[in-house]
Amino acid sequence: MKIGDYVSMITNKWQQHNEWMEFPEDPPVLLGIVVDLIQIPGNSLFMAKVLESDGLIFIYPSNKLEVTF
Repeated sequence: MKIGDYVSMITNKWQQHNEWMEFPEDPPVLLGIVVDLIQIPGNSLFMAKVLESDGLIFIYPSNKLEVTF
């Protein structure tokens, strides 16, 4: 994931921890475009600032997002 990617929220808890898993019955929810990535100090987790279609920016953990093509 990088700045400028269009992302979706992963709704299935198993898939959030195992990116290779897919669950067609739990489709991702389209969010918006990544405008910034923030690394949490002392942790390998990244947070993504996402510009949503309503013009608001929200921050999500990167493990709950996937790039949508």
